[in-house]
Amino acid sequence: MRLVTSNEIKMLDQRAIKDFGINSLILMERAGISTIEVMWNEFKNLEKYSYAVFCGPGNNGGDGLVIARELLNYTEAVKVILMSEKLTSEATTNLNIFKSLGGEVIKLSDDNILEVVDIIKSSDIIIDAIFGVGLSKNVVGIYAEIINFINLYSNYTVSVDIPSGISADTGKILGTAIRSDLTVTFEFPKIGHILFPGREFSGKLKVVKIGIPKVLQDLNPCDKILLTKDYFNIPKRFKESNKGTYGKVVIIGGSKDYIGAPVLSSIAAIRSGAGKVLLFSTEKSATVALNHELGIIPIAISKDYFDKSHINLILPYIDEKTSVVIGPGIGRNPSTEEFIVELLKSINSPAVIDADAIYLLRNHKNILSEKKNIIITPHPGELSNFLELDIDSVKYNYKLVKETAEKYNLLLVLKDVTTIISDGEKIFFNVTGNTSLSKGGSGDILSGLIGGFLAQSSNVLESSLAAVYILGIASELYEYEGYNLITEILNNIPKVIAEVKE
Repeated sequence: MRLVTSNEIKMLDQRAIKDFGINSLILMERAGISTIEVMWNEFKNLEKYSYAVFCGPGNNGGDGLVIARELLNYTEAVKVILMSEKLTSEATTNLNIFKSLGGEVIKLSDDNILEVVDIIKSSDIIIDAIFGVGLSKNVVGIYAEIINFINLYSNYTVSVDIPSGISADTGKILGTAIRSDLTVTFEFPKIGHILFPGREFSGKLKVVKIGIPKVLQDLNPCDKILLTKDYFNIPKRFKESNKGTYGKVVIIGGSKDYIGAPVLSSIAAIRSGAGKVLLFSTEKSATVALNHELGIIPIAISKDYFDKSHINLILPYIDEKTSVVIGPGIGRNPSTEEFIVELLKSINSPAVIDADAIYLLRNHKNILSEKKNIIITPHPGELSNFLELDIDSVKYNYKLVKETAEKYNLLLVLKDVTTIISDGEKIFFNVTGNTSLSKGGSGDILSGLIGGFLAQSSNVLESSLAAVYILGIASELYEYEGYNLITEILNNIPKVIAEVKE
């Protein structure tokens, strides 16, 4: 499913009106009625509830007035609170219809704000149609006061298109914002619904169509996509096959202080269906691997860190059907930096660069640009260090993710609650997962999972998309969110893969 910015959806609306002759009142009507349909599916008997509909000055307020009018078909317990006397012509039309049907309208002012607060308290459902996706300035004054009162006293809040006060382009709070229970958005999710804190403030998100022609959508290609299982294929299994059919993964990681990380990565690679997994690591990590999974082939290095002397040990095991994972628990020894640089120069296999390997390559970005089929999997702190930027300018910065992938000729997976993936052309947003992944080891599992899929298909983008999506679903299967062992998520991976393939 495509994701859009405020300008993109505005352009689609305008072209639908100007190029296809679709009356703006029709779009407003369909937006309001579609919202009612969602509410009916959520609440069923709409006549049981009382409603306060808060309408702002733009067409979002007009959508609210259509909703208010339709609610009169179910109950007389509908009040419209006008936040401004300045309305668009479409909103004014719907206000007049609402009034002609005997609907009650209250014009908000400083003098009656306490009366309006009482209405918020006594209403079963608040409809937030104050600001739409075009909001770009901080909410202040009486608007901010009402939003704060709604958050404080509302029993249940439905937002029209986007919670008022949330930026449709970033998900950030513009001064203050409605915290919704349900958001009904039109045609496509907006970026602000997917990125935090907008994702949390949107509550349950429902997407409805209001009549933007498909031909118009097709004429305007989109580079921002909400990740679903439709965007990748799981490598096929064949009855007549052997371990060589499903590729080989070489995992390079571990150091004196980080023993378990490369083992988690190795087990994840096996869980992905890879035919053979070799782990090059310290003696301690090799021992742990043997104790946890006999399918891993551990090869211990002579030291508790990697250096250039280990390259000749590793290279004979890397061929055209091998994917390489470099970094889980590898540490920051200066000798390891030289090792990673020289190793990457010596191989042409697809490679996943994770954890401290990303840190050690911060001064060697040109090597990444010269290679093909490189994936890096930083979290925001690692990417900020890699790019020498402050973390606030990196977190959820989907434009930066795309630019970085394009500049350095790689695929970038920015791990976060909403993970962002880009190959320099398209940007994918993943929303699967929960707090079960908020612990050490989840990144190691992801790198191994990507490496495992990569060994079976050599498709860098699909391997990354599949691994990110599947790991998220695997965490959601755990019954007691957040109180799991990280290894328990590993055990869920085969089940999720089977379900995704169906």
